[in-house]
Amino acid sequence: MILRGFALAAALFAWAVPARALPQDVPAGYELVRKVFVAAATPWTDTEIEVRQGEEFLFRASGSVSLQKDNPIAGCGPDGMKLQTMRQPLPERNLGALIGRVRDRVEIVEDKQTKEKTTREFGEAFFIGAEGLFTAAVSGRLQLGVNDNLSTDNDGGFEVLIFRRKPAR
Repeated sequence: MILRGFALAAALFAWAVPARALPQDVPAGYELVRKVFVAAATPWTDTEIEVRQGEEFLFRASGSVSLQKDNPIAGCGPDGMKLQTMRQPLPERNLGALIGRVRDRVEIVEDKQTKEKTTREFGEAFFIGAEGLFTAAVSGRLQLGVNDNLSTDNDGGFEVLIFRRKPAR
């Protein structure tokens, strides 16, 4: 009886959990570089991938985020919700969507009075969604985030598989 209950639980788990792309699901001409969790409450997640200008990447994302904790209508998947604001990083794209940027410049600014140092990072944001292609216009560090201007009240995250196009031989 216990064994039958375990088999039923395993079957239900397999049915309820969506299939994720695994390394054997790597698209032709690409290599799996990394799997990254993008927390919605973090403005930018460092993928630890150094990008070179001209490299092409393919992203596949799953998961969900809440753009306002404990608000049942504020949730969305990697494609975001059909709502735009002028203050989000990509105002012409869906709020809450998975986005990326190549950080190509970092500045450290010191306040002359307090001597407090602030770090500012720069890079052009681009849309990814549930699946997206991207060709790097500049070299730098690849970062992923959520298309939202206020991350402190967010919850959840996206699992992202990052593939790089193999060099032509």
